[in-house]
Amino acid sequence: MAILRKRQIEMLAQMNGEELEKFFASLPATKEQLESLFEFVEDELYEEECDHTSRFAMQFLMKNNLPFPKIIAWLNANGGYCDCKIMENIEKEWRKAFPEPE
Repeated sequence: MAILRKRQIEMLAQMNGEELEKFFASLPATKEQLESLFEFVEDELYEEECDHTSRFAMQFLMKNNLPFPKIIAWLNANGGYCDCKIMENIEKEWRKAFPEPE
């Protein structure tokens, strides 16, 4: 599986249908699982400050029996070295490309 670099995350909004299909196929989890991960981490960071680890992301992955090494490697490769960086560097760009329906 190819790990995407941060530049590709930033270009999500510009991808067309075929490019998006390739992008989703390359992800270590489904779009819905990643969005749930972002929501979980965001909720946890409202309660506690980031300790500069990926502890909330790891909790979510273990709790949901998701492929921990692949997802953590993908997060790290895209600038998500800790929970707050997941939100700053990945989730922020993700939401620009895939805004929640109103």
